[in-house]
Amino acid sequence: QPDRTPADSWAFRGSKGQVVVRLPARIWPSALTLQHLFKPAAAACSISSFPRNIAVSGVQKEGEEETLLGSFTYDVEKEAIQTFPLKQKLSQAFQYLKLEVQSNWGNTEYTCIYHMQVHGKVARQ
Repeated sequence: QPDRTPADSWAFRGSKGQVVVRLPARIWPSALTLQHLFKPAAAACSISSFPRNIAVSGVQKEGEEETLLGSFTYDVEKEAIQTFPLKQKLSQAFQYLKLEVQSNWGNTEYTCIYHMQVHGKVARQ
């Protein structure tokens, strides 16, 4: 659920981590948007804790084989809201998306994810 209060982020230990998100329906994903709070509102999570290199994969069911949909870099020098296109030629829709943070902007203690939005079309059953 979207919440834009500065202290409300999902933080995990270390500079790497992953989360699997169950979508409300199977979708054909087309893009992923990440948003962070920037100075001065970013006091709760320092810029060094923002994700940097990220990979997104689609998964049919939890624990099943993953399909890499894209890799990208969230750039702290650009806008707070950044949208990244995902692989367009897909053979299947997905119920789950895995967001893998491969590195952050230098914080060794924790990484924060503030807001993530998935774009795409709902698959017909």
